[in-house]
Amino acid sequence: MSSSIPPQNEFSQGASDADNRYARMRTSSDELLPPVEPPSAGFIIQLFVIPAVIVAAVVGIWFVIETLARRGEQDPAKIVAALRSNNQARFQQAKELADMLRLPQRYPELKVSHELSGQIAAYVNEMVEAGRPEDAEVTMRIFLATALGEFQVADGLPALLNAALHDPQRDVRRRAINAIAVLAGSMAALKPPQPLVDEQLIEALLTLADDQDELVRSETTFAIGVVAEASAAQSSEADPRLVEKLVVLADDPYTDARFNAAAALARLGHPAAPAAVAEMFDVDSLAASVAGEKALTPDVTEESLAKQRAFKRNMILSSALKSTNRLRETPALPAEAFAPLEEAMEGFLKSLEKLQKEGPVPDELIDEAERTLTRVKARAAGK
Repeated sequence: MSSSIPPQNEFSQGASDADNRYARMRTSSDELLPPVEPPSAGFIIQLFVIPAVIVAAVVGIWFVIETLARRGEQDPAKIVAALRSNNQARFQQAKELADMLRLPQRYPELKVSHELSGQIAAYVNEMVEAGRPEDAEVTMRIFLATALGEFQVADGLPALLNAALHDPQRDVRRRAINAIAVLAGSMAALKPPQPLVDEQLIEALLTLADDQDELVRSETTFAIGVVAEASAAQSSEADPRLVEKLVVLADDPYTDARFNAAAALARLGHPAAPAAVAEMFDVDSLAASVAGEKALTPDVTEESLAKQRAFKRNMILSSALKSTNRLRETPALPAEAFAPLEEAMEGFLKSLEKLQKEGPVPDELIDEAERTLTRVKARAAGK
C-alpha cells in the first residue's frame, strides 16, 4: 500500500531541522534590534547643515585672505618702492610685476592701473636721464620698459618714447620701441578700440626709422606697421606719413627691416606689398637675415646656433605665407601684381633641398607653400 507521505532520506530531515533552527535564531535576533525610527530634524542639522556652514566659512575666510593678498600685491606704492630699492629683491619684484601683467584674469586691476603705470613711467624717465651703464641698471630699464608695454592704459607712452629716443643703451632703446608696438596693439584690441593716434608718437617713429643703428630701424619698422594698422582700423585709412615711410623701409639696406616693412604693407593691402613680400621667399635674402643670429654667450654650441637660425628662417617663411594669403584676398590689387610672388614662391620650392641642409623646413610649412602657390597662380590668372 502506498503512502501519501513522500519518502524522506537523512539529508531531507536534516535540512528541515536546520531551517527550523535558523528561523528561531532570526526571530530572537530581530527581537534584540531597536525599533527603526525616522531621523529627527536636529540629527539632520548636525549631519549636513553644520558641516556645510563650516565649509562655507572656511571658503569665505580663504577668499577674504586671497583678496587682501592680491590687493597687497597690486598696491602701486609697494610695487614701486620695491622697484626703487637698492637690493637684488627689486629684480624679483620686476619679474613678478611682468608675470602679474601677463595674467589679467587674476590681476584685472593691475593692467589698467593709471597710478602704477604713471609711477613706473616716472621712474623710467629718471633712469633714462641718469643713463647708468652698469649691467644691473640697463637690465632694470629693459624690464620696466617691457612692463610699460604690457599695460592697457597709455600713461607710459611718453616715457617709452623718451627711452626709445634718448637712452644711451641700444638694447634699452630697442626694448622701448618694441614695448610701444605691444602697447599700440593692446590698445587697438580693446573694446571699444583705443588706438594710439598721437602726433608725438608718429614724429618719434619717423625719426627712429632713420636711425643709423640697423636693429633700431628694424624694431621701428615693426612698430610703425602696428601703429599704422591701428590707425587704419579707426579711420579706414592709415596715416599717410607712416605708409610712405614703410614703402621707403621696404628698400632698407638691412634685411630684417625690409621684411618687417613687407609684412606691414601686406596687412595694409598696399600695392607695393607683393614685390616686397616676394623677397621673403628669396634664398639669399633669407640667408642674409639668419646670418645676423650670433651666439650671445660662449657656451652656445654650433648645433644650437644652427637650430636658432633655422627657427628664424621658418618664422620668416610663415610670415611670408600669411602675408601672401592676405594679399591674395585684397580685391584692389590687380592680377599682374602677383607675378613677382608667383616667381618667388616657385624658386623657393625648387630650393628646398638646399634649405633643408641648413636646417629642416617643417612639412606643414611646405604643404602650405604649395597650396598658396596654387592660389597665387589662380589670382595672377585673374581667377
